[in-house]
Amino acid sequence: MTSGDSPKTAPSEAAAGLIESLDSPESIAAEVSAQLETFIAEKAAQFEAISPDATAIGEALIEFTRGGKRIRPVLLWWGFQLASGDVRAGATDTAAETSASPTTGTAASATTDAAGVTVGLAQAAGSLELLHAAALIHDDVIDNSDTRRGKPALHRQFEARHQRFGFHGDGASFGVSASIVIGDICLALSEELFERSQDALGGSRLARELRGTVRRDVMVGQYLDVLAEVIPLDDERIADRAWEVLSYKSAKYSVEQPLLLGAALAGAGSRQLQEISAFGLPLGQAFQLRDDVLGIAGDPQATGKPAGDDIREGKRTVLIAETAARISADQLEVLASRLGDPDLTDAEVAECVDMITESGGLAAVESFIDAKHAQATAVIDAWMEDTSTVTAVGELAHARLHGFATALSYRNS
Repeated sequence: MTSGDSPKTAPSEAAAGLIESLDSPESIAAEVSAQLETFIAEKAAQFEAISPDATAIGEALIEFTRGGKRIRPVLLWWGFQLASGDVRAGATDTAAETSASPTTGTAASATTDAAGVTVGLAQAAGSLELLHAAALIHDDVIDNSDTRRGKPALHRQFEARHQRFGFHGDGASFGVSASIVIGDICLALSEELFERSQDALGGSRLARELRGTVRRDVMVGQYLDVLAEVIPLDDERIADRAWEVLSYKSAKYSVEQPLLLGAALAGAGSRQLQEISAFGLPLGQAFQLRDDVLGIAGDPQATGKPAGDDIREGKRTVLIAETAARISADQLEVLASRLGDPDLTDAEVAECVDMITESGGLAAVESFIDAKHAQATAVIDAWMEDTSTVTAVGELAHARLHGFATALSYRNS
């Protein structure tokens, strides 16, 4: 099963047991960061052993992977806990159908050492951070972005390195080439770290299939994003394309699929995966819709990106699609001429933002965010109140999930 498929419901699937609490995002981030730093330090030493010139690769990866919100690792971890119980307590009960199934393989058993499971889970979560790093590095190259998290984008850093050391040739070209290669290295290391995690987590076939789906979807979503930027704004499929990009480039891979992957690692059955997907996909969509709003009207001090960056990069987001459907032909011509122009003045960007706001496009997207957030939180409400669901949470776990969902949907960075 992939996350884009509808899993067949298994009426006889047993409830996973009441999940009273979930580990804090801070503690999860600390576990994952520790494993990630250890792994990258190991790889950096290997790069240096190949050649002293390759030291720059390890240095770049160490610095790049230190930042970020660790959203995907947290959600993978919680997906595991929702299906198996508290990792730190060593409660790793698995669905009976999974432990006996040749299709899904054997998940982490109840006898697995709790510390080993924690390490394995942190490694699996860390592998998603490396995949995310690859996506960000390549995305910045594609978008010709100057900054990432308030610092120079990686290709700009290597362009500066070219200048600092007085290398021959074009510095910008060197920066792009180096970043593409380092992004590819992140992809390879992501796979290696995930496979390493399976020593402790049991090597579930379903988890490996879902892992492949995550990788596939984000890459296809990236292509769809590139394609959308060259399609005219008056194209009849502009809104459909925007939702496709939103779902496959971000919503699934950022929220839904990490949850599903964690649950699969714990041995969740098809019905529970369906319940988790019903929570994760709308939340992922709300998360990316908020990102689109911040890309137009976010505070640069909070986002680490220039104001109106999505306009200069030419992003055909749901926000742009909703605006295009509401403005006059003359306004559409102006907006189309400015999208993707990296040399726009701040005043020209501000005029586009005013157009988006005054047309009702921004209000429409805020309404979508409210609806998606409500859809996601209704699912976790049912997990606490409805005894017919496989997934069941207590008040503390419910509060943590609800708070996280709200933070993702209404954040300012």
